[in-house]
Amino acid sequence: MAYLFITIVPNLMLKNGKHTVRIAITHSGQTRYIPTDITIDSDKELKNGRVIKRPDKDFLNTKLNRILNLYEERCMNIQHIDCLSCTQLVKMLKSPIMGEKHRKFEDVLAEFLSQIDEEDRKKTYKLYKLANERFLEFIGSGILMEHITPIRVNKYLIYLQKSKLSSTTINIYMTLLKVVINYAIDMKYVKYEIDPFTKIKVPAAKKRETQITVEELKAIRDTDLKHYNLNVTRDIFMLTYYLAGMNLVDMLAHDFRRNEISYIRKKTKNTKEGEFQITFAVPDEAKPLIEKYMDKTTGKIVFGKYKNYTSCYNLLARKIKELGNVIGINHHFTLYSARKSFVQHGYDLGIPLSTLEYCIGQSMKEDRPIFNYVTIMKKHADKAIREILDNLK
Repeated sequence: MAYLFITIVPNLMLKNGKHTVRIAITHSGQTRYIPTDITIDSDKELKNGRVIKRPDKDFLNTKLNRILNLYEERCMNIQHIDCLSCTQLVKMLKSPIMGEKHRKFEDVLAEFLSQIDEEDRKKTYKLYKLANERFLEFIGSGILMEHITPIRVNKYLIYLQKSKLSSTTINIYMTLLKVVINYAIDMKYVKYEIDPFTKIKVPAAKKRETQITVEELKAIRDTDLKHYNLNVTRDIFMLTYYLAGMNLVDMLAHDFRRNEISYIRKKTKNTKEGEFQITFAVPDEAKPLIEKYMDKTTGKIVFGKYKNYTSCYNLLARKIKELGNVIGINHHFTLYSARKSFVQHGYDLGIPLSTLEYCIGQSMKEDRPIFNYVTIMKKHADKAIREILDNLK
């Protein structure tokens, strides 16, 4: 059985000469320590696990005992504790327990973000962090999840609106805040009698026309571009279209040495139940571009001097609008326009939405139960992609 007590570690004295009070855990012949947020001025201010010789000693002792009791209670609830090493036990004690109450918003946010692979899903991680840190900027640190009320959420919405952000940005910020709150609810960290988003009217994101016509797509494909950067931008855009709207991050991760595309979208593989595999034959139109940029040893696409996702993303941020201007596209135009246009062109040709959803890796909507009886397969995707690309001839 583990033995817990309050102590300091003299060898870990802080640079200013003070000491951090710690919870010592002795278990399986080893001792490990969990630091608290309490510091004392010297080792003489702690005796037998109690703070002494300080005017705030009663307050600090009460706080330390509360922390000690929390860890002791957690120890008692851990099954098969004798099978754990001391290091493993400490890791479990420091991790939040499902159902633990009175969690701070910033702690829940940090826990939520820790489950997003920052390297694998860099944009997603950055967006969640940015959006919810804006809420922390408004609400202040230290607020408990229980204190996030409809009134506070509504005041936050007003705060965002006064910040003169676009309706799209406000919609994203509010949506991502709701995701973190729902995470806390799912983990049973908090239970609301009244949902914090009750009667909160979040402005709808402004719908932008991003798709382009078949004629504009042909112009992108066929126009003679003089500059290297514009040519690479055009190649990324066209390959995205040829590969049924395949996202750049998935394209760069794929091994193209096979004559078949088979992948799970990184954007959704960690957010949806099950694994939705997209499979289709590599279209003939895509093969010259793949041959042009594929590293023969790895099968990975390397767009010239733009060797990773970040450099490709930065290139697109600089040049995609310029590419649109060369063609004469006057509305909002991004790499997403390739994916959006692929679906629109397919829909215009009468291809079933269920097949288009399969091609781009979009799960079928639950409000269309008829599709529970339909299985979309590679042969349907191949036929649909072929019909869409033949329309460019």
